[in-house]
Amino acid sequence: MKNLHRRSFLKGLAALSGAVISGVAGARNANGNTAAPETVEAPALPWGYEELDPEYLRKLGHLGYYAFECAGGSFWALVTALKETIGYPYTLIPLPAMEEVIHHLENKKSGKHLQVMMQFGVGGVANYGSLCGAPNGVSSAINIALPMADVKTIVPRLMRYYEQTPFPSDKSNEYGVNKAFYPPKCKSNKSLPQSASNSVLCHVSVGKWCEKAGYASGSKERSERCARVTGDITAMAGTLLNAHMKGEVPTLLPMKISRKTAGCRTCHSKGKKYETGQFTRGMMECGSCHDDMRPHLGENKLKTVYGEDIGKWTGAAAIGTAAGIGVHAAGKRFGRGETDNEE
Repeated sequence: MKNLHRRSFLKGLAALSGAVISGVAGARNANGNTAAPETVEAPALPWGYEELDPEYLRKLGHLGYYAFECAGGSFWALVTALKETIGYPYTLIPLPAMEEVIHHLENKKSGKHLQVMMQFGVGGVANYGSLCGAPNGVSSAINIALPMADVKTIVPRLMRYYEQTPFPSDKSNEYGVNKAFYPPKCKSNKSLPQSASNSVLCHVSVGKWCEKAGYASGSKERSERCARVTGDITAMAGTLLNAHMKGEVPTLLPMKISRKTAGCRTCHSKGKKYETGQFTRGMMECGSCHDDMRPHLGENKLKTVYGEDIGKWTGAAAIGTAAGIGVHAAGKRFGRGETDNEE
């Protein structure tokens, strides 16, 4: 019973669940809503995964953005695909079907409102500009499908992919130009400029793209760009999940960090020695936020393992190099997938 990705077992449960739920369809609670039967409970997580088509996910993610924006859109896309492929228990998550979403987009003036889980993540959490909703929403779906240990392997790679990749992808631009996406009408059918954010923040990602593309943040082109990014991130999530099924995630997308970040991490990471700089945590590229390192700069004759004058780096990296750690060692450590987590 532990192997929840076995389709035969799940379909058996689906039949049982359908029979039980149909027997209580008429029950109502005090608010007039359908009451859930006390005898039926959702199974414990994780719910399992079966191989999906990344290109289908790319188009679903793009469509999801049009109905639920970035976080709700990527969550809806991946869970909808799992619901279509596996069935129960993903059928327990309230989600409109693809046909309903398209119908909703065709009849927006009807006043009907659609809402899904993770929709709050729009625009970096209720438009706050923090974590981009695309990786936020789809990571929540991954967390439903896989054990937490595997989530910690896949999600950081998805975040690194978001940081380093120029979006929208060539494939999304191709779909846009050829009108191959699912929405009845897209905000733009142009091949849009591409930009790598080097950050997972919505504020930074949108700002850098707008600066390069020459479009305002409130333009239809920017909105279409985010729709394509949502599709791209959902597609990569599916690609990583497929690779996970084959044990190929580290090969598919190695967890690399820049030399600058590796230098910082020789001292600045999660640890118990505050005096040596262990008062930070995380795996983001340091340059995402810390552009000005002047408090660390100083005259010295030490060099990093790359042969660069340590005066161009941080004083913290100098301590790490002198201690024999070196930025190369730091880079190798995080290439093996070690993370600063809560444990």
